[in-house]
Amino acid sequence: MLKGLIKGAVGVTLILGVLMGGALVFSDDASGEFAQIVDRLNPLVKEGNVYVKTAQPLEVNGYGTAHYRQVAADEKGNKRTIEFSGMSKLKQGHYLKLENKGAFVKTYEEVQKEEIPKAALTVID
Repeated sequence: MLKGLIKGAVGVTLILGVLMGGALVFSDDASGEFAQIVDRLNPLVKEGNVYVKTAQPLEVNGYGTAHYRQVAADEKGNKRTIEFSGMSKLKQGHYLKLENKGAFVKTYEEVQKEEIPKAALTVID
């Protein structure tokens, strides 16, 4: 009985590990809604900050919410495509610091060009 319980627990742990690892690989550079959900829930994805230079939104809905898909870079210059929404259309050419967990963007704030790490700036500028 105990042997079967241990085998079951090991099996479930292995399956969860494979699923989480696969989700981590899948969402590594993905930026869509599914990748955001996976990264938000996956404990293997680290939280951090990425930087973008604002561009034209992909779309602005009837309520004025603007949707963006842009290349972002972390402090080491690693780039990824990221999607986020603004409460309204953002001014173009401004710099944002996005608090993220993989593809999931928690929040953003405008920063000055001088506040952005040089490695990130070379990617987004």
